[in-house]
Amino acid sequence: MEPGLSLGLSASSTVAPLSDTSIPWRFRHLKEDEEEEDNGETINFMDRRVKRKIEGHQQPCFPSKRVAVDSSVGWWNKPLGVADPEIFGIMEKEKRRQFKGIELIASENFVCRAVMEALGSHLSNKYSEGMPGAKYYTGNQYIDEIELLCCRRALLAFDLHPSNWGVNVQPYSCTSANFAVFTGILHPGDRIMGMDSASGGHLSHGYYTHGGKKVSAASIFFETLPYKVNPQSGYIDYDKLEEKAMDFRPKILICGGSSYPREWDYARFRQVADKCGAVLMCDMAHISGLVAAKVLFFCLFSCFCCY
Repeated sequence: MEPGLSLGLSASSTVAPLSDTSIPWRFRHLKEDEEEEDNGETINFMDRRVKRKIEGHQQPCFPSKRVAVDSSVGWWNKPLGVADPEIFGIMEKEKRRQFKGIELIASENFVCRAVMEALGSHLSNKYSEGMPGAKYYTGNQYIDEIELLCCRRALLAFDLHPSNWGVNVQPYSCTSANFAVFTGILHPGDRIMGMDSASGGHLSHGYYTHGGKKVSAASIFFETLPYKVNPQSGYIDYDKLEEKAMDFRPKILICGGSSYPREWDYARFRQVADKCGAVLMCDMAHISGLVAAKVLFFCLFSCFCCY
């Protein structure tokens, strides 16, 4: 025999017939059924010899079409606690942790039952990449209907007219929404200016450690420079912000952050952006609910895009 990989078979090998124990248990009943089908004819189907019944209900004799619903399918209807008790146990511990503690994280929330039902629904089965009416795969007509409804509701929540404003509801978080804007407007290496993370900004606006390590994707693909609050007053120093912007000349100037507990001077930001030739972008993710409820002032018309 020539050297090489041996699979345990050769041209002279005699293959023993399969015993009942060697047939997968879910297919054993098929073998028994085929033995009972004496009255029929043998036909060629896809280069395979199969038997077809002449009288009565015709049943194919190849396993791919004859696998009956058996006890293994019951796994699909089992609750998580039975199907995967280990994962279920960890999830229960997380539920108890959430209800027993208090965390003031702006990007977190306790969702209602309706949201839970929507997130755990049959919509999870569908792959729906692309914009409404132009998705890459078929069967998205109802996904498009939901997305368009969500767009209309988003504009209505902020009292915006669809003839003046567009809305994209696909990003699932502030970070992915910000990066979508960056990649839509900028080229790699272009400049971004946003609030420093230590002053209340957001990591997705670009962040470096004191050692110069690039932490966020924005700082890896683009050149970023932060503006800061006055350490004595805690307010943004707009004069120093303007001075930095004129020197740095960012292509995008960001107003908005994650933990700046002050009003933003949107008119002043607009003035600085126009002066340095930047697109003014507002990251309003953490205050959007307050804006929609009209308990916080926000000037949408000062900004080119808002997330």
